[in-house]
Amino acid sequence: MDGPQYVVDTANDNKIGVVQWRYAGSVYLRPPGGGTEWATAPEALRHLTPEEMARARVFDTPIGGRR
Repeated sequence: MDGPQYVVDTANDNKIGVVQWRYAGSVYLRPPGGGTEWATAPEALRHLTPEEMARARVFDTPIGGRR
């Protein structure tokens, strides 16, 4: 199974988002780790740099329990 698809929304201050779904010419994203979903145009999206990807994954990585 593939993991989340991270992108940068250049139309919204280069906000990093996780693709949730595509509908009627828009792409719906949510912030890594959760939050309010937003829509943007597909042409406003770009791939993350390695540094941006590392930062985004911090928010989506579960934290282990206490020992």
